[in-house]
Order: sequence, then C-alpha cells, then structure tokens
Amino acid sequence: MTEEKEDKKKVAVPIEGEEKKKKKWYWGCGGCGCLGFILIVLIGGCVALFGTDEDDSDKKVDNKVINVKEEEKDKAKKEQEEKEKAELAKKEQEEKDKAEQAKKEQEEKEKAQQAEKDKKEAEQAKTEKACLNIKGNTSSSGEKIYHVPGGQFYDKTNPEQTFCTEGEAKSAGYRESKR
Repeated sequence: MTEEKEDKKKVAVPIEGEEKKKKKWYWGCGGCGCLGFILIVLIGGCVALFGTDEDDSDKKVDNKVINVKEEEKDKAKKEQEEKEKAELAKKEQEEKDKAEQAKKEQEEKEKAQQAEKDKKEAEQAKTEKACLNIKGNTSSSGEKIYHVPGGQFYDKTNPEQTFCTEGEAKSAGYRESKR
C-alpha cells in the first residue's frame, strides 16, 4: 500500500493554463471528426440531388451522339430517296426516248412506203408516156399481128387492140409484123 500512496502523491495536479488547452482540444463528442462527417454527408446529398457537370456533359455527349446518328440516318434516307428519284427520272427519260424512237421509225416507214408508192406511180406514168402505142390487128388469114411505130404498115393499120410494150402484145398471142 505504500506504493499506492506514493503513486497518489506523484499525481500531478493540472495547471490552470494546461487544463484550458486540453478543454479547447476536446469538444464534447469528438470535435472536428463529427463536423467533417456532417460536411461529407451534406456534400454527398447535394451532389446526389443536383448532379454534377460531368453527368450533364455525359448526357449532352450522349444526346449529341444520338443526334449525329439520327442525322446520319436522315442523310442516308435522303440520299436513298434522291437515288430513287434519279432512277425514276432515268427510267422515264428512257421510256420517252423509246417512244420518240418508235415514232421516228414509224415516220420513216411511212416515208418509205410513200416513196415506194411515188416510185410505182412514176414508173406507171413513165410507161404510159413511153407507151409505144403498138397496134394489134388480125389479118385476113386470121393471124394476130402487131405493128410498132415506124413499121411499113403501122399508119395503115386500124387497131383492134393497142399495147404499150411488145411483151404485152406477145403475151396476148400476137406476132411481130415482118415488115
């Protein structure tokens, strides 16, 4: 027990200045630790409630990416529509060209037919003009004879039938005059 007494005797009595310093250091429930915890909770709550600029920028970036994708889709759609319009216009032009070509071919056919008809008419007119006026007559013996202009009996002959060419006369059964 003596030691205990001695320990009691050795216990230092706090000095007034030192006690005040120790009391300032200790604030009731822990001082700065609680205050720091409260500040962290408040800041965390504000961030959760209002969000951060980073979240907004991520949303803006996401919206921009979505808008860019939509614009690309719209652009691709417009290009496809323009391509289809160009193809449709090309088809219409081809059909129009085909119709014009068919019309030209028809006109050319008609012109060719008209030219052929004109040519035949010209040949007929030529043969009519070039008709030699060959006179066909039956002799007293019953023989069929044709006379060409310039022949000996051409002027004296009264024609029973006239021909333009010698071929016509021969096909009708007439023979050429001997003189």
